Amino acid sequence: MTQKQLIEVIQQHHPNMGESEIRTSLNRAQDVFTAKTEIIKKTYTQNSVAGRRYYTLDPQVLRIYKVQFNDVNIPRLVGVPLIDDDEFDSQDGLTAASTSSNDRYWYIDNGRVGIVEKVSEAVSRDDKKSDYQSVSVAKEIRLYTISQAVDFTADLAEVSEIPSQYHDALVYKVLADAYLRAGAAEFNPQASQLFDVKFKETVIDAKKEARNNYMTSGSSIIAPTSF
Repeated sequence: MTQKQLIEVIQQHHPNMGESEIRTSLNRAQDVFTAKTEIIKKTYTQNSVAGRRYYTLDPQVLRIYKVQFNDVNIPRLVGVPLIDDDEFDSQDGLTAASTSSNDRYWYIDNGRVGIVEKVSEAVSRDDKKSDYQSVSVAKEIRLYTISQAVDFTADLAEVSEIPSQYHDALVYKVLADAYLRAGAAEFNPQASQLFDVKFKETVIDAKKEARNNYMTSGSSIIAPTSF
């Protein structure tokens, strides 16, 4: 269903709800649905920069489940490296390491993905040594993620990224919440409970679909962090 069709169904139950209010509720329902079901899997790509460790994650990313560097799967690092060498003393703040290694790892730090190479005692600061340095070459980073759906905008012809068989779940969630609005003419806890049950049933079905590796394509929107 298009956004316009979703709004029209909701307004049959709540005629006093305007488009903007419903759109906000639909976006909130999408966020809840995708987080609970993990139905949307997206792939993001970005070329690395030699000497740069961190790359900002798109805010839609909920979880990363696989990372490839130059088409090779790399494991997740347990913990974080002792020393962060992403900031150097050169004019632009970044300098590629003089050594290189194909033994690479990734980790998450404050909404960013870090890519490091393992080289024995590669970095030292204050009498401390670390075997992990920032990536030293420019290659493609590919992130495989669980993500949220793109929010609806004022374009009423938009269609949710959630598979079409689950669009009713957005209506169920919005109605379940709307029927509990304090002071609303349509206040109806029983109706809210009914739509909440229908929403949860659809979530269960979507979780099964997600386990069958439903995929959507992503775009290149991880970007190098600017310091």
